[in-house]
Amino acid sequence: MIKGLSEIKGLLFDKDGTLFDFDKTWNNWTSRILSEISEQSNVSINKLAASLDFDLGTGKLMPHSIVIAGTHRQVTAAIHSKVPNWDFDYLESYLLDIAIETPQHEVVPLQKFFTSLRLMGFSLGVMTNDAEKGAQAHLKAAGIYDLLDFVAGSDTGYGSKPAPEPLLAFAEKTDLKADEIAMVGDSLHDLQAANAAGMIRVAVLTGMATEKQLKNFADIVLPSIADLPDLLQKKSV
Repeated sequence: MIKGLSEIKGLLFDKDGTLFDFDKTWNNWTSRILSEISEQSNVSINKLAASLDFDLGTGKLMPHSIVIAGTHRQVTAAIHSKVPNWDFDYLESYLLDIAIETPQHEVVPLQKFFTSLRLMGFSLGVMTNDAEKGAQAHLKAAGIYDLLDFVAGSDTGYGSKPAPEPLLAFAEKTDLKADEIAMVGDSLHDLQAANAAGMIRVAVLTGMATEKQLKNFADIVLPSIADLPDLLQKKSV
């Protein structure tokens, strides 16, 4: 059991791989943008796929892909290295527009999930290395944006994970101490940021990382966020 579980007052969530199934969402996005950019630029799709560590054979991102934990700008830079004649800002905007259009697959019915946490009295937030515009669009589409006290992307102005600053911004916004907050995420970046911020580290296995990769960096590992409400109702030991 998590030490200090009963003291948790705030929950800060990663977005992709935590609230939304990463595999189902971002493999589709990557496949689409690689195909479209290759067609429009006459650059080999193999070269474009290599820039994002995307396996064209399986149609999936490799575990070390920059798409998994990198910022939107870092992903743009990786692709731009293969199409340097494209305007960077245009490419960045184009990729974001496609991301907003890409259907998000909820890990659990998110509106019910967040409403339940709100009724339990928790302050709630989302911090993602995705762009803020894309994050807001996805959260609004899921019907949970208005249930959140805090939403930040890598371009909001607080920095990006694994730095602790965006997590500490949530603490400041909600007037909570760091050790009263649990950071819930699916990647090492999430857990490293939580550790640096002094927050409780909750890992979920709905992203690309395995339990073996995460368990030594987390206070607890859960199959998904579906297991969180019952856990939070229990007393710490």
